[in-house]
Amino acid sequence: MNSKKSWILFFPILMLFACFSANGINGPEPKTKEGLILKSIHDILLSYHYSPMTIDDKFSATAFDEYFINLDPTKRFFSNEDIQTLASYKTQIDDHFKSGNLEFFEKSNVLFEQIVTRAEENYKKYIDMPFDFESNGTLETEEEKLAWASNNKELESRWNKSLTYEFISRYYDEKKTLEKEKKTRPEDSIVLEIRNEVKENMDAWFKRLKEIKRSDRFEMYLNTLAHIYDPHTDYFSPKDKEDFNINMSGKLEGIGARLQTEKEYTKVASIVPGGPAWKQKELEANDILMSVTQKGGEPVDIKGMKIDDVVKIVRGKKGTVVILKVKKPNGTIKDITIIRDEVIMDEGFARSSMLTLDSVSSNVGYIKLPKFYADFDNPGGPSAAKDIAKEVEKLKNEGAKSIILDLRNNGGGSLQEVVDMSGLFIEQGPIVQVKNRSNVSPYNDTDHSVLFDGPMVVLINSNSASASEIIAACLQDYKRAVIVGGSHTFGKGSVQRFINLDRAVNTNSLDIADASGNKIEVRPLGELKITIQKYYRVNGGSVQLKGVEPDVLIPDVYSSYDLGEKEYEHPMPFDEISKQNYNQSAFIIANMEEIKQKAAARLAKNQRYVTTVENVNRLREIRKQTEIPLNYNAYKSLVEKRNEEAKKFEKLGADAIAGMQASNLKADQDYINLDSSRVGRNEDFLKSICKDFQIAESIKILSDIKRY
Repeated sequence: MNSKKSWILFFPILMLFACFSANGINGPEPKTKEGLILKSIHDILLSYHYSPMTIDDKFSATAFDEYFINLDPTKRFFSNEDIQTLASYKTQIDDHFKSGNLEFFEKSNVLFEQIVTRAEENYKKYIDMPFDFESNGTLETEEEKLAWASNNKELESRWNKSLTYEFISRYYDEKKTLEKEKKTRPEDSIVLEIRNEVKENMDAWFKRLKEIKRSDRFEMYLNTLAHIYDPHTDYFSPKDKEDFNINMSGKLEGIGARLQTEKEYTKVASIVPGGPAWKQKELEANDILMSVTQKGGEPVDIKGMKIDDVVKIVRGKKGTVVILKVKKPNGTIKDITIIRDEVIMDEGFARSSMLTLDSVSSNVGYIKLPKFYADFDNPGGPSAAKDIAKEVEKLKNEGAKSIILDLRNNGGGSLQEVVDMSGLFIEQGPIVQVKNRSNVSPYNDTDHSVLFDGPMVVLINSNSASASEIIAACLQDYKRAVIVGGSHTFGKGSVQRFINLDRAVNTNSLDIADASGNKIEVRPLGELKITIQKYYRVNGGSVQLKGVEPDVLIPDVYSSYDLGEKEYEHPMPFDEISKQNYNQSAFIIANMEEIKQKAAARLAKNQRYVTTVENVNRLREIRKQTEIPLNYNAYKSLVEKRNEEAKKFEKLGADAIAGMQASNLKADQDYINLDSSRVGRNEDFLKSICKDFQIAESIKILSDIKRY
């Protein structure tokens, strides 16, 4: 998988918000603003990255190869013949990086503009040809399995295949629609309409490709170099950083989904709790957006579109309707209709309820924490740790004897928040270890008090990252809680900070000129998000790549996907350091092996569990089938076979768990009843709990726990 440039943080990182100051840059002064940025990034990475690299010919060759992949991830534009015209630079990029030389970038930029024009000519050769229903070829949908085409003739064949796929998939969809509506249309009419749709979308796509700014490709070039260090080190242009700081919440308005760029696609990074997409429940993290349609309008193909432009057409006024065509991670295509609404951000805060499951238990408290939020500019602002403390107090007041802390799909956030939060459940001691280049520092809970001393379960999944991994690992190492989930957590064990290039580089003495030779003001230069530390468990282990493994494994839909840090290019390695001295006596789980055995015995007899495992295995097999037949009848058979197999699982998770009840806390009733929208969201919250098999099993696990 190629490194990804995210226009928001896919997983909110542990961030040290500070700036770095230096007297200047090393070596000869670059003569252009872009050259200055390039060299400055090299010098800062060399001085401050957690794991500085040797910038040599090997680095250069990697950058050369990966830059072309980032420019053309589908391998339909560049041929190997094209790439070889710049092969002399394969061992020069390291020198360019050190000196701020833009020669390779300039040449590749010219070449890219040329091959986009040629690719448009290739597509136009086939768009008006007769629709071929009888092709015997296949289309490889996993681009990473494709080698570069040898020459333009082979590229033409790839364009032919991709257009054939567009035709047969649209033709099948139209036929199914007519079948459902019990209508008929002349074949010529169907084919002509599809041809016009494809042509319109492709023309619009090429228009957007030609409009991509030089600065966007330069940013891609910079991040190709930065991502060889690690996937979380990124250059942010001034506009990107402004979006990060100021307009992040604005991008969540409309449907309530965080979007990111992945290659030439727009991908759903996460769903905002409480937003329209969250309530509609069909759009999910990792979905690829293919087109956007305003109700009553025509679909807009967004392939290759800039993320800002995608956001503009996805957003809209409250009450209006948008239809998203998305590609699910298992390859299925789906139209999702969402009514735009205000994104209620309080749904991202901690919330709780009391749970009952038959006669198993009636004193279980449940807390859902979507993220580790904090207001860094306002000490009195929102705080995840303070809110969790409040929820625990309310649960105790209503008789809770045990607690389920749900961190599924929690991408993390503030380091201090997770340290403070972990301390609510132990007397004192180390929570996490943070290591820079030269030393290790533990982050400790120094408060001797324990807010809650009963049995606990922590729910996780593969989208639980960063701070979520820290508290899960801490409570697991202290034998304080049973970790339950569908798979290991994300596996991100690094810490980043922003370095403002304007402060890092003394530009007063630099002689930077424009094309006419006039001296120009180079600021603002942007910022570098750089990995400066790694964090470790108190037992000395790392979550990097491995994540936190659950004590009790209960598969979920994410178990069928390859997710996590290990899927990035150039992830930092897993390693271990010395353990801390740690112990606690607030509550120590005495019978973990017994808990695991009892859970395994229950799950083996549970039909919902068995069906879930079967569905996970089915989706895994689908993901392995990356070649799609281009013969219409073969394509139809494949799609209908998959649709038929999926019917068995359509209602999986739709029904409430027998005997499961979730109720609001008395302390929350006035807040919930303030308006009808809160009442509705609360009803959805309680219903979702009662349908959740992992929560139900967690209640049973809590009943099995014995303490020392």
